[in-house]
Amino acid sequence: MERREPEQLNSKDTSKEFALEDILREFGGEPKETEKPDEAPKEPVSRDTMVFKPIRSAPAPVGDDAPVKVFSGKKPVPVVRNAVRIDDEPEETPPLSEELPPEPEAPVKPPIGLVPDHRAEPLSPQKALAAAQKGTTWQFWRMILLLLAAFCEALLLPELWPQQMLPALKPYVPYLHFGLLGLSLLFSCDVLWQGLLDLVRLSISPFTLSLPISILAVLQMIQTYPDCEGSYSGVVILLLFFLLRTLRAQKRGQVHALRTVCGFSSPMGIFDARQLLKDTDSLRRETADMDLFLRDLSTADSPKRILSFYCTILLPVSAASAKLLAQRTVADFIPIWLILLLAATPFAGSLCYPRIFCALSRQLAKVGGALSGWKSAKLFGGRHTIILHDEDLFPRSSITGSGMKILGSFSAPRVIAYAREALEIAGSPLTELFASLQQAQHAPRYPLTEHRIYDGGGIGAEIMGDVVLVGSLSFMHSMGVRMSTGARVRQAVYVSVNGELAGIFAVKYKANASTRTGLRDVLANRNFSVVIATRDFIITPELIAAKYELPTDNMRFPSYSERLRLSASSSDKKEDQGGLIAKDTFGAFASTVAAGRKLRITSYFALFICLLAGIAGFLLCAFLLLLGAPSVVSALHLATFQLLWAAAVGFITLLSLHF
Repeated sequence: MERREPEQLNSKDTSKEFALEDILREFGGEPKETEKPDEAPKEPVSRDTMVFKPIRSAPAPVGDDAPVKVFSGKKPVPVVRNAVRIDDEPEETPPLSEELPPEPEAPVKPPIGLVPDHRAEPLSPQKALAAAQKGTTWQFWRMILLLLAAFCEALLLPELWPQQMLPALKPYVPYLHFGLLGLSLLFSCDVLWQGLLDLVRLSISPFTLSLPISILAVLQMIQTYPDCEGSYSGVVILLLFFLLRTLRAQKRGQVHALRTVCGFSSPMGIFDARQLLKDTDSLRRETADMDLFLRDLSTADSPKRILSFYCTILLPVSAASAKLLAQRTVADFIPIWLILLLAATPFAGSLCYPRIFCALSRQLAKVGGALSGWKSAKLFGGRHTIILHDEDLFPRSSITGSGMKILGSFSAPRVIAYAREALEIAGSPLTELFASLQQAQHAPRYPLTEHRIYDGGGIGAEIMGDVVLVGSLSFMHSMGVRMSTGARVRQAVYVSVNGELAGIFAVKYKANASTRTGLRDVLANRNFSVVIATRDFIITPELIAAKYELPTDNMRFPSYSERLRLSASSSDKKEDQGGLIAKDTFGAFASTVAAGRKLRITSYFALFICLLAGIAGFLLCAFLLLLGAPSVVSALHLATFQLLWAAAVGFITLLSLHF
């Protein structure tokens, strides 16, 4: 099959810059009925004097990237069903063209981490949802019990409740400390188990630090028995509460995302298509890869790795510092090390990413979107070019016809059928509109032998020996097709047959509220650039600005052939998938991309504050212990210090998620 270079325009139709008020007035009003005297004459030009570029031309080089399809050989004629013949059509049914055998499908690779065994059941969102929901209710009640245990420990602190006020309970205070800490460790068994797993994986985390902290707390109470004065068991219980809350937030975030995905009938994935635009990461939608989503949903996040690096350094540094301070002060090594670990471990550090991911997943569930874990934050966090398709701006349900006018000697069924064939070969969303018109007119299908894509926003085709042009008003001007007075409607599809204007079909577009919200979010973010890749040649920046009342200065509007290339499906779209959306709408697409970027920024900022609090707590406690003031770093002061920093992180996170 030979490829042809797209026809160059006779004159380049450069669009003028319009003010937003002028655009709204022009698109919102009626078509103009008058024309300037220096424009085209009222009468159509005859075929003898028509300035018209033929469809057939010399073949283009092999390396040409223009999306041109040329049909040669036998002329394929589709079967006409329930059609009424018009004009002087032949009575015989044309022969059917031989179809090429379908290409063999590539073998499907098993998901990563699964053994390709015929007995192994494939992963599914429903099974992953059931696994994520398991144990979340029991974790919630254990968190309540840990809060009650921490409150009981606060009642035993001498700073809050002097011992002389509770003389009857004083002999039982040591046993209460041991009992409350033991029950808390029992309620936090999964926290300790996670710490052991991280230790085996050589990834020191706050869960891993909970093991030496719990052991040091027990040893410190044994040293001070029977009085157990200065017990830090309440602070340890508070740490276990935050870690247990982290595990539950991780599960709840996955539950919200998977529950949303399970409600999708045909989910769409948001992919990073780097090959579309040179040196630019572009985002687009294709059919979702569910196995890839399930794998990315449980991958480790970058804040967790940063926190693991911090904890790996903290463990030996705190032990060495405690050894030096024990030699310079009268305090023992065990309580000093315990104090340094409790002060330097950010209680809310491990909760930064899971809490934000859970909140964003719950918000996206309302608009039909789901994030793929930290992969979404990584993929959507940088600078990207967002490619807008026809369905993003004007879904097909929002495109309606508002009248037609047939000119010349051609009948309406033939002109509609010609336009439908040309639009269908280019994949235009206007095909459905003309298909409905064709069915209403009982028009047959005609064989299309050749076609060409013009950069000016039009399609040329050879149908039944006639040279047909279908395009916009500016395209007809560039091809030398002249129009009479009253035949100039900007928002319409023009059809020319053999150089003569044959039909005008007015089209009406309705703005979408979800698209308007998505466009505002994207255009307000400087890290996102927008490229229009629509196959509908009527959609222009002026039309978008008029319908959505938004400035389109930052939108790129490439040539028609380039738009067709950008709107084509991607061959390697399975590489980077950042999220899923329920509908192929720009509103859900923009909300999911914005949520991924917000997840990245907010998680890093919250982690920065937590690490800053940990370093400040370590230096402050080491300085106070060096001065010989261990009473200042009591359990009450340490708990207050950690709670204040956790409240600050939570408040900042709340603000960033809602603004």
